[in-house]
Amino acid sequence: MAVTLRDVAALAKVSPIVVSRVLHNKALAIKVTEATAERVRIAARELGYRRNISAVSFRTKQTMAIGIFHGAGRAMPNFEGGSSYFGALMDGFVAGAFANDYTVSLCPKLLGQSPDDALSDGRFDGLVLYSTDITEANAKMLQRCTVPLVLVHTRSSDFDCNFPSVLCDSYQGILLAVKHLEDLGHRHIAFAQDPWFLSTEIRDRHNAFLKIAEERGLPVSADDVVTIGALGENFDELFSDRYTAIIACHDNLAGRIMEAAEQHGVSIPDDLSLVGFDSTSFCNELRPALTSVSQPLQHMGARAIDLLVAFIRGETQGPAELTYPCGLDIRGSTKSIDALVIS
Repeated sequence: MAVTLRDVAALAKVSPIVVSRVLHNKALAIKVTEATAERVRIAARELGYRRNISAVSFRTKQTMAIGIFHGAGRAMPNFEGGSSYFGALMDGFVAGAFANDYTVSLCPKLLGQSPDDALSDGRFDGLVLYSTDITEANAKMLQRCTVPLVLVHTRSSDFDCNFPSVLCDSYQGILLAVKHLEDLGHRHIAFAQDPWFLSTEIRDRHNAFLKIAEERGLPVSADDVVTIGALGENFDELFSDRYTAIIACHDNLAGRIMEAAEQHGVSIPDDLSLVGFDSTSFCNELRPALTSVSQPLQHMGARAIDLLVAFIRGETQGPAELTYPCGLDIRGSTKSIDALVIS
């Protein structure tokens, strides 16, 4: 049988409330001498007393646990291999949770096909959804959610401002990339994207690229948005002599473009300049190192947890939509051109 607080009180010959005051810093109005406190601590050690977190959670109706998920029908993310985007974001989630005395869970059920149960079954005080792929099924799932929830990478306004959200300014990030390439003399620029047409961020970056190119008088149209499939479809189009530079919608895709460029005999940055989006440590592992738009992933993750904890505690006046500016980390994958004739 587990040792209880009452067992400690009996051995120390004090009341249970005194034990609670000494061991758990409760009942602060109770005055306890140091001699009595030491007697309680000795009794707790002799009996091997451990606080019953399940019982505490039952009494307080709090689990002090936060669930992290990215929607139904998505595979579990990788911490290693490819872009370290998820690792950087998780660093922020963990830092924010620890600062608020919460634990963080990645639950396979949440990350699989049927996360609905975990949205409302009491295992978490709150949830963070990091996803840009808000399908109809995921949207309905969120509408049924009965615990506090914060969105990352998805706009609060897309859900009638029912949930706080944290995201980066994709338009401003793409503008930084375009300006950088223009400064290097590039005008014939392609935008490379995944075939994830439901992705809010990819759609935003796609639209930003076309709008910015039009505003700046660049010879760019919708035909210069190239979708790269899982089997490498359209790499030939991307590596045609139409372009001197490419902006990839994220670093993972930029890494694939680098691999394909080598196979096609295309040199980066001598033949093509390349810019990614996220700018994690992965960029420094590539050869050449990848110039990339940076979003403050760790800060965004920590801020999402802060918002969630305030939501859980009822300290917010209403859902907030926090949009963070991007930066640009210039590395070796972009290069100036003097004069290049485009056929």
